[in-house]
Amino acid sequence: MIATRAMAARLATVAALIWGVATGCATTRNPVAYVAGLDSDSLAVVDTATDRVVARITDVPQPWGIAVSADGRTIYVGGKGRTVSAVGTDSHTILDRIAAGRVPQAVGVSADGRALFVVNAMDHSLSVISTASRLLLAQPKVGALPVAVAAIRNRPAVYVVNYFSGTVSVVSMAGYRVVETIPVGMFPADIAVSPDGRQAYVTNQGPGTVSVIDTTRDAVVATIDVGTNPGGIALSPDGEWAYVANAGSDSVSVISTGTDHVVATIAVGRMPWGVAVTPNGRKLYVTHQGGEAMAVIDATARKVINWVPLGPAFGMSGVAVAPR
Repeated sequence: MIATRAMAARLATVAALIWGVATGCATTRNPVAYVAGLDSDSLAVVDTATDRVVARITDVPQPWGIAVSADGRTIYVGGKGRTVSAVGTDSHTILDRIAAGRVPQAVGVSADGRALFVVNAMDHSLSVISTASRLLLAQPKVGALPVAVAAIRNRPAVYVVNYFSGTVSVVSMAGYRVVETIPVGMFPADIAVSPDGRQAYVTNQGPGTVSVIDTTRDAVVATIDVGTNPGGIALSPDGEWAYVANAGSDSVSVISTGTDHVVATIAVGRMPWGVAVTPNGRKLYVTHQGGEAMAVIDATARKVINWVPLGPAFGMSGVAVAPR
């Protein structure tokens, strides 16, 4: 009887696995991190449960910025040239190449998933593209050398970070035009928006600060000192913490968004740049422009717990985590 029950249990397990494969449903669907390889023209796909590279996606020209679609089924990758690569998160293959402007290095997606926002560094413009038709809807001019973009939740507006101008352009989606220009610090590099859309955080490389913008007023309401040459920034899913990669300090600053103060500094590798947070908020992934491995940080313990080797010729830049 015991042997029969054991055999039945094994058969049930096998059947469940077969059913999962047959229906195209994985038994576990861990989030994955996508890492842009600037020097290798590729993306590395990292399983966040094991912190191991599980796939490589090639023929992505000098990838830089990565954005995840609202449904998590597509990532959009900006970089060199005049197109943005659309990559399927199930197949890990390139689905389409979407026409944009010159050097479309940074990308963002609207909260409803209907629009793709692409900043074109050499055209000083923002491409607004339909994710359904993949066609251009508008391309307003913004500031000098736009390098980052973020949609503002609960408001038909997009913020564009202009590196040479030291400003953030507020682009209305009602008329596809700039309606406000917000001065921030010198050489702003990246932006992250709170889950409720009420605050935006912009890193400023020149002074080593983060500008906090009240998005209801389009005005800077606080300035936070961080490390040297801050680049990438990401927020925890609950919006309580902001994580800033300081390329000149080889560290990550942890900011309490409730107090707008740095509460911890985490030592990482050389020249950290991109930052991404897992959906449960427990892990951070930090890329390094001066290294061969990506740091994995325990967000609670606030320390590096693992490294993901990517290789000397990979050339890390942006990183994003997508549900799977």
